[in-house]
Amino acid sequence: GGIGRRAGLKIQYSQECVGSTPSAGTFHREHQLFSPFAARELDCSAFMSQENDTTLRALKMYKGLVEVSALINAITDFNELLTAILDVARRVTNSEAGSLFLVNADRNLELAIARASNAELPEGSRIVVPRGQGIAGWVLANRKSSLVVDAYADPRFYKEVDKKTGFRTRSILCVPLLHDHKEIGVLQVLNPLDKEAFDETDLEAFEAYGTLAATAIDKLQTIERQKQQARVDQELLFAREIQNSFLPQDLPEVPGLGFAATYRPALNIGGDFYDVLEIGPDEIYFVAGDVSGKGIPAALLMAQSLSTLRLIIKPDVAPDEALARWNEMLCGHSVRGMFITAILGRITPSRRLVEVASAGHCQPFRVAANGNATLLEVRNSPPLGIVGGLKYHVTSASLSPREWLVFYTDGLTESFSPGNIMLDTTGVQQLLSPNDFGSAVDIVNRLQTGEEEHRGTAAPHDDLTILALGFQ
Repeated sequence: GGIGRRAGLKIQYSQECVGSTPSAGTFHREHQLFSPFAARELDCSAFMSQENDTTLRALKMYKGLVEVSALINAITDFNELLTAILDVARRVTNSEAGSLFLVNADRNLELAIARASNAELPEGSRIVVPRGQGIAGWVLANRKSSLVVDAYADPRFYKEVDKKTGFRTRSILCVPLLHDHKEIGVLQVLNPLDKEAFDETDLEAFEAYGTLAATAIDKLQTIERQKQQARVDQELLFAREIQNSFLPQDLPEVPGLGFAATYRPALNIGGDFYDVLEIGPDEIYFVAGDVSGKGIPAALLMAQSLSTLRLIIKPDVAPDEALARWNEMLCGHSVRGMFITAILGRITPSRRLVEVASAGHCQPFRVAANGNATLLEVRNSPPLGIVGGLKYHVTSASLSPREWLVFYTDGLTESFSPGNIMLDTTGVQQLLSPNDFGSAVDIVNRLQTGEEEHRGTAAPHDDLTILALGFQ
């Protein structure tokens, strides 16, 4: 091949030099220009220059990998990390613009941050890219990177964004952010500044960069979730302490009369409540109630309800009258859809008399001195806070010595075993009888232990409150 090329050059040289004699300088220049060895050297030099350029670009990209790897341990603020990841991505790819999308609760992409070379892109309204739509949506849905050399020639490219912003997209690098098969988001850069389009070398390094970026983001997301959960736990702890402050810290000590109570929320805080109020020397009020729902909303309504009731209860106010007033006040302030079941009672110790009125609450048990437990039939009316103008009714019971009344919320009867068997009123009755209880504390302990044994390893289904009282 070299011989042939040299022969060709001799022929070409002979033809060009007919009728003229080239000077030594001319020959030297022609020889340099047409020598196959010189051409090969020129080709090799161009190839080496191109290879060096590719290597330098690859080294620059991988330097970014080291940089983002350091960010994983150096940055603890989530927003700061996203900004750093995008800035490094644009710098190592020498890109005009870039954007980072995170997967939202609907498993679509939501823009977290965007940057352009001249300034940060304006933070307008929430931008969501549906899974599978556009370049970024396709990358997320397929979990595959995409190198787009000519954006306008790609049918996946959504041109309307360019029309709205005035930005002209030429070429795109877009990689999915995945960590342990978990979808984190999508990272993309637009328009290399030093050439017309991105190439495979850029994509290879950018994919590695995306892997490290996904690891960094997932790590901080996990840390943020842990911090948020810690804050929630702390706030719930404070809320529980506040809620407990609304419950009686000590029950009244009245000669010949015994009280005992227990309260256990299904979650950190709940909507059950109880109270015992000594109004006068021979007049004691008590209440047990249950706010519909669980958690913070129920706890807030519980606190409001107890505060309202304490304003209503005064000497010589009968339980049915107090319930009617309570209902009217709650109807004007209760949250839509929430209501309260409650049983309100008044004790006259000198007469061993207990009067109760119920607003949709569980029927109490009466435990006789011989240990037999039966339901005390109390006439019920609708729960509180639903409709105004209701009338309530009083049921009276005279208690003998060592005879007890047991009030509770449905967290007791609706306690479920691991096999999903409900304790029910029959199970509660079996726990209570036949037993010769010496005190109200014995009754509460028996029911509390029995409920825990029945539930076993199952989580509590509802808040639980038990209030026992009687004459010793």
